[in-house]
Amino acid sequence: CSDRRRARGDERPHQRMHDTLAPVSPVTRLSTSAPFRRRPPMTAHAPLALHPDRLFPPEPTQRAIARRLYGQIAGLPIISPHGHTDPAWFATDAPFENATELLLVPDHYVFRMLHSQGVDLDALGIPRADGSRAAVDPRAAWHLLAERFYLFRGTPSALWLDHVFFEVFGLRVRLSKATADLYYDSITDALATPAFRPRALFERFGIEVIATT
Repeated sequence: CSDRRRARGDERPHQRMHDTLAPVSPVTRLSTSAPFRRRPPMTAHAPLALHPDRLFPPEPTQRAIARRLYGQIAGLPIISPHGHTDPAWFATDAPFENATELLLVPDHYVFRMLHSQGVDLDALGIPRADGSRAAVDPRAAWHLLAERFYLFRGTPSALWLDHVFFEVFGLRVRLSKATADLYYDSITDALATPAFRPRALFERFGIEVIATT
């Protein structure tokens, strides 16, 4: 999933919205036979902060080069040949329903990670093979993600989502069991406004072309 910005380390996580049929990378696939059960962190309202160099090399000389190159092209429009988006989003421009329907249900990397840790896909409201879905409260499904978000530490999914939370929705505390409702309400309320309709976000993110998968 590459575009001009991924090559320079700024892939715009709010642009990556997966369809549920794409394969999971072997790098991110987890075994369901031995669920990882590390205890969540004790801090209930840990601050959320993004380091400006988080996607650049750690070696000082290389990092300086990356900063300089990025500074020269940061303002260019996005040309995305492989964007995980549903064309219907832009065709109808209907508002996204809530945080769960935008950030959990369409993202197979997220819900497969949760499933690998013992969470039933029906409890998350994930469509079944025949297209049917269990009747699930989207807030309850969001809580299942929030309570286990510590499991995503060190993964690309956490990097993506933290960027979205911080840059797109303006959240400044980390997602956790204690902040689940704050996140759900903040994101869902924002999605009900014109500024967060699909076409408005398309323009806001500086997308010139996106080819859907």
